[in-house]
Amino acid sequence: MINITNQEHFDRVVAEATRRGLMPELQKQLDYLGSYGCHIIPNNTRCDLGYDFAPMSFSFLMYVLDGKEYKPWFNGGLIFHPGVTGPDQSLSCELVGSDTPHWSVHT
Repeated sequence: MINITNQEHFDRVVAEATRRGLMPELQKQLDYLGSYGCHIIPNNTRCDLGYDFAPMSFSFLMYVLDGKEYKPWFNGGLIFHPGVTGPDQSLSCELVGSDTPHWSVHT
């Protein structure tokens, strides 16, 4: 499950992803985070998706269900990589990059 903690930032990123035709790529990564670990125990995790200083990226905190409450598990970022031809500056690197704009999960 995804819990949006900064709706304004989320809406800006979704609007820009839609404008650029990248919403399917973003949705794929959101679905991944929203169901992370649930193949082991259904509905066992929650992902709080929040603000990141990089305009098209997010921070996240993953929680795991422990009894009746969610406890922090790990955190990371859903980082936007503009690709070789993109106008944005990427502040992270990848071992296996792509020349097309995309998001990837970093922990």
